[in-house]
Amino acid sequence: MRLCAIVLGLLLAAAATAGAATPGEKGGIRVVTVAQAITPATTSYLRAVLDRARLSEATMLVIKLDTPGGLLDATRDIVQMMLASPIPIVVYIAPAGARGASAGTILAMAAHVAAMAPATHLGAAHPVSILGGSGDKVMGDKIVNDTVAFIESIAELRGRNVKWAISAVRESKSITADKALELKVIDLIAESVPDLVRKLDGRTIKMPENRSITLATAGSPVVVDDMSVSQSLMSIFSNPNLLFLLLIIAAVGLYIEMSNPGLLFPGVIGGIALLLALIAMQTLPVSYGALGLMGLGIALLVAEAFVPSFGILGIGGIASLLIGSLFLLDESSTDLRISRPMIYGSVIAVGLFSLVIGRLLVKSFRLRPQSMQSNLVGRIVEVRDEIRPDKPGRVMLGGELWKAQADAILPAGERAQVKAVAGLILTVAPVNLAPEAPQSGASAGPTQGDAV
Repeated sequence: MRLCAIVLGLLLAAAATAGAATPGEKGGIRVVTVAQAITPATTSYLRAVLDRARLSEATMLVIKLDTPGGLLDATRDIVQMMLASPIPIVVYIAPAGARGASAGTILAMAAHVAAMAPATHLGAAHPVSILGGSGDKVMGDKIVNDTVAFIESIAELRGRNVKWAISAVRESKSITADKALELKVIDLIAESVPDLVRKLDGRTIKMPENRSITLATAGSPVVVDDMSVSQSLMSIFSNPNLLFLLLIIAAVGLYIEMSNPGLLFPGVIGGIALLLALIAMQTLPVSYGALGLMGLGIALLVAEAFVPSFGILGIGGIASLLIGSLFLLDESSTDLRISRPMIYGSVIAVGLFSLVIGRLLVKSFRLRPQSMQSNLVGRIVEVRDEIRPDKPGRVMLGGELWKAQADAILPAGERAQVKAVAGLILTVAPVNLAPEAPQSGASAGPTQGDAV
């Protein structure tokens, strides 16, 4: 209970700190950092930031971006927010070495001002699919054409290089910061946020409803708006490799707990991993058919241990687990990928682990049950309640009280010896008579045999 109270206190303190981290002063320039894949968690974060910026009457919102890409649907949602924003939004691809790939390119196109740091790049916005091939060509063409129209309309609205924007989608072209400025893909190059703020001062930009405003950024305070604890956690769970790893941990942990009830620790770890995986699924385009295939694969591996299928169930289980893992994400609408080496290594490890554990489990089931009652014969006990031939009593054996009967009177406190066991009832005799008891009583042998 004390540990639970400490953990709860830490969580409340973290929540309070996160809530207090948002500055409340009016005006100023809000700066947020998006150094992650574009997912629904990113959309939720930017929506909250934009709402706070509007309520605090911020003069501008700067999104410091470094992303490998992300989900097309989440990107569309963010673009809609940016196009309707009453506050000027600057997408700044930084720091040096950062990238605004795929979805990041679309966000840069949609910003009121697009900026890059030196030694950064953007582009490669072509939608991809895991299927490929001619069988997927029609659907692939639809997705590409739709994305082309999307980025073309944005580039036209912002007055940027439409031809290059289309080539970024159709041909997956990428360019550096200097080339992007030369081709009018972006508006400026800045070394840092202060340099960006200085260069934006006096720039006139177009806003919704044909409004134009002139930025007055000189001397404006810069407010850094970090993610809250919950937003940071959701961002972490948006990693597809983490989702896959959580599912594997959940499968292994629950399998161990079900095959060895009472261990508790594997079941607790597996249950927590499963719940965290369910949370992660809210931020990623998970195929539930593929998830079902993974579950079927685990079930077949378990069945292989009990059914003599000559390896057919085991092979089917590994195949189902592998196919389900490969198709777990809908990769036609995202640039996110599950590491292929991680998939292959995990599937092989889980397959071998399940087969080994299953074989050991079957061997334990096939063992003949053994009773410890036969080992009680000959043990010395202490009489706790007086025992008479017509009245059983109790004796102490190995720290436990047993019900006992005897052919002689045994007073409390006297030592006796076990000569037979029938169920949970001991037959005892005085210590000096115990060695002769099996020879004089014919019932001792059968009774002991019955107990065994």
